[in-house]
Amino acid sequence: NGINRAYGFASWDDLIRSVQTKELNEKEAASLKDVPYPLQPVILTGDHLGIQMEGISRQLSELEAPEEEKSVLKNFVSVSFDAILTTNYTYELEKALDPSFVCLPDRQCKVRMIAYDDAGKYNTEQLHTYFQVDDSPSIWHIHGEAARHGTMIFEHYYYGKLLSKMQQYVSSLVVRHKVSLEKQEDLETRSWIDWFMLGNVHIAGSGMSLSEMDLWWLINCKKRIYPNTTVTLYKPDIRTEERLLAEAYGVTVKDGGFDGDYRAYYRNTCERLKAEINGKAKLLA
Repeated sequence: NGINRAYGFASWDDLIRSVQTKELNEKEAASLKDVPYPLQPVILTGDHLGIQMEGISRQLSELEAPEEEKSVLKNFVSVSFDAILTTNYTYELEKALDPSFVCLPDRQCKVRMIAYDDAGKYNTEQLHTYFQVDDSPSIWHIHGEAARHGTMIFEHYYYGKLLSKMQQYVSSLVVRHKVSLEKQEDLETRSWIDWFMLGNVHIAGSGMSLSEMDLWWLINCKKRIYPNTTVTLYKPDIRTEERLLAEAYGVTVKDGGFDGDYRAYYRNTCERLKAEINGKAKLLA
């Protein structure tokens, strides 16, 4: 989302205000800044968010990034990642890779895939659904996708449901992973959580505010269960409290290389990732 913001997309504040249906007085409106992001839509819609999300689903599905941003996104995809996880509902990554990409509400999308046949077991579309555009890394919309408004994780109730499903899934993943090690077999990838828990994670463009309770929980879980894996956060304007939490969970924070130009920062961050990841892969080859 940070990359989108650098190229003029709406902020989270703008998106939250766009669903508002409840009138607030001046004092009430000012108090919202102290309310965690997932709780703000509850207040602004009187806890009737679902209707509003259905209304903006098509609008979000049709959003187009400018050509310069598409070039930056394609450059990120060219890094030797195994998978790409995005908290965005929108499809700027897919559209950058394939100019003909279209994914609209109530329509089939030919590059939308299900990671395994029994995905309905956890009733978690966002855990097991990914997009495969040609031979690029799989793209996982971990907070849901615009064309399916019911999957979008946008307020407190849905964050709680997602976290519950994640807890169930991690328990099953640990068992599956142990069995695969004992049998010396490759682990079947069923979810973006497999990539997050077992791989080395590089986070760029995500605000990682303290409101992202699902991601902070998963980072904590990853540290406890798979301590030999890493999480690196690239964020130039990280808040003190976010840094302290990241350090407590063993996250490496890289906040350098920023001179006030966010577009230049993300272009440079991509080159840093190429040097760190692609370069390392060559050394190990």
